Amino acid sequence: MRWTAFFLLPMLAGAAEVSISNIHTVFVMPMAHGLDQYVANRLTREHVFAVVADAARADAIFTEQVGDALQARLEKLHPTPKPPEPQAETESDKDESKAGSNVAGDDKETSPANAQRHAPKTFINEEPHISTFGSGKGTLFLVDAHSRAILWSVYEKPSRSAPDQLDRTAKRVVNRLKQDLAGK
Repeated sequence: MRWTAFFLLPMLAGAAEVSISNIHTVFVMPMAHGLDQYVANRLTREHVFAVVADAARADAIFTEQVGDALQARLEKLHPTPKPPEPQAETESDKDESKAGSNVAGDDKETSPANAQRHAPKTFINEEPHISTFGSGKGTLFLVDAHSRAILWSVYEKPSRSAPDQLDRTAKRVVNRLKQDLAGK
């Protein structure tokens, strides 16, 4: 039993660092029917969070979709640290490998032009397209930009896409967020 507590304690300590109380700036992703504009307006007017126009400067992201498109966008903004690469070979190792490869024709195979010609083709924009068409099911998420943890969510679907209804929906979302923040 003590071993279980020993292993769970670091995980619980790490979970405590990801908290909605650590959020000061948010970026609001595009949402169906322009709901993002109303949510940003309400967040700003009611001084809940500072809304930023640059997603890279945000502590959290407000979105109505989670999944591959959001993951790709967050990875582009805040890349996951890569594991360290193996130690590079020393100059003496390079000299020894060059000495053994003086066979005619080796230079052609390893030339940069040949390597580029045989390299796999990649597409410049491989990020999934974030579409608001067909979304807007009513669930909004507040996602930590660095840890990618969902910090808060609410279901509040607008009954219509009229501006007054979208503003009322945004007001209910922000009021619920303020209640949840005050309760903690």
